[in-house]
Amino acid sequence: MITDQLNTGLISAMKEKLPQGTNLANLLMDILYIGKEAVYRRLRGEVPFTLAEAAVISQKIGISLDRITGTTFRGNALFDLNLTHYDNPIETYYGIIEHYAKIFSVIKEEPESELNTSSNIIPQTIYLKYPLLSKFRMFKWIYQHSQQNNTQCYEQLELPDKLLDRQREFVSETQFVRNTYYILDSMVFRYLTNDIRYFIDSHLITDENVRNLREELLELVDELEHIATVGAFETGREVQFYVSNINFEATYSYVESQQHCLSLIRVFAINSITSIDPEVFKQVKEWIQSLKKFSTLISHSGEMQRRQFFNQQRDIIGTL
Repeated sequence: MITDQLNTGLISAMKEKLPQGTNLANLLMDILYIGKEAVYRRLRGEVPFTLAEAAVISQKIGISLDRITGTTFRGNALFDLNLTHYDNPIETYYGIIEHYAKIFSVIKEEPESELNTSSNIIPQTIYLKYPLLSKFRMFKWIYQHSQQNNTQCYEQLELPDKLLDRQREFVSETQFVRNTYYILDSMVFRYLTNDIRYFIDSHLITDENVRNLREELLELVDELEHIATVGAFETGREVQFYVSNINFEATYSYVESQQHCLSLIRVFAINSITSIDPEVFKQVKEWIQSLKKFSTLISHSGEMQRRQFFNQQRDIIGTL
């Protein structure tokens, strides 16, 4: 009886999750690597899905198994920590970026999709296309987690070409989302320049690399101002920028489409813990939306505020 209920619950959850018109049987054949008749026996309830099959379905389609089994307790939720391993951070980080790039490559095909971020750092979906800035973020993370006698200089860190290529691909894929909204902490560039200045004072980054970072930051500001002015990426997808009048204690994001409801919370500098739990998603979405009350829209409208904000960022970067 319990097995039948769980099987029925899993089938119902799949049908609710998938876009209208999707052939569930064909999809299951593709992700479970089983034959057509085996799939239909499961859908008819003659043979239950195995635990391994249910786990694959949960991962591929984004279904919460704890909801189906009834084991969710109030206040509990499942998170993926996406931790970067200290012994091989670059390879682990490559895998994380590749995973997100694949998610966005699927989302971009959907007619309705949305990315929302409230951020107290320059979002990864923006800065990862810039090699020196992405290298600095990785350098800072490695420096924080390394033993003091093993600390290397910024110049000694080399990011492999495959990681740089994947980062650019990730940024490109995110700009195909139908609608994107960024709420930026007004101090995002101040925080970054303070970080860079620390390593300048510690003699871990040369004057030449500081100049190169400054030029890349100014290039990024120019790009952001252009995007905010036209209200769209080069892909034609709409994007809106807000500048918050209050500071954020953390960076929150969510991605919403017909097939995906993913919430992300930034931790440990370059990582984000993620969850497909519906209640977590609801809370993150409500939190980000509430921040718009404290923020100024600088896309399309707000020309004076937009110019003032970006000129202030150029002045901050100029202090490096």
